[in-house]
Amino acid sequence: MVIVMANAYDDLYMWLCVAFRREPFTVSEFRATFPSPAPAKVLFDLRHLGYIEAGSHGRYKVISPDMRVQRTVERAERSFGVPAMAGLPYAYSRDTAVSIWTDGGYWTGFTRGFRPLHMDILKRDIKSWLSFFKSAGVRATVDGTRETLFGVVHVLHPVARVRAVEHGGVSVVPREEAREFAASRPYAYEPVVRSLGPAGGRRGG
Repeated sequence: MVIVMANAYDDLYMWLCVAFRREPFTVSEFRATFPSPAPAKVLFDLRHLGYIEAGSHGRYKVISPDMRVQRTVERAERSFGVPAMAGLPYAYSRDTAVSIWTDGGYWTGFTRGFRPLHMDILKRDIKSWLSFFKSAGVRATVDGTRETLFGVVHVLHPVARVRAVEHGGVSVVPREEAREFAASRPYAYEPVVRSLGPAGGRRGG
């Protein structure tokens, strides 16, 4: 059994919720409740990490758990356009490509807790992509890696050649490739195969 330990700020956040709920508090009130040699630094870190927010007159408020969840999800969903800043060849592929070519009209291949964004990348660029996503604060993994996956994750598929066109402002595999992927999985994509064009149609955008 693998036990995942919460970090110190996660634990502190839970106690902040108990101590202050949603009532405003000052640095002095924080220090009186949680003995600390550097309360201002701790509050700065908590704010930076999204646990609390600063109000007026030097007061702070704990961000509710529901709001933290919502903000985390929204922040992750905005990662869709992040790869374009890497300066490396890529193309959204597989389930993600089908969604892009249907202009977001058909999403599948995800669960309530895991939303993969599939990307073809060059094999030689694996380390560069992982380093880029880490520095950007975006979750990424290489297809086939054994790990627990959750949230929005870029799933990297190393290939010898990246075939990419632009659609909807992002880099994606050609429409015909997305259609072939969908057609090979009729149980999931039968409703949209026709909308992706005829079999053997023109490749590209």
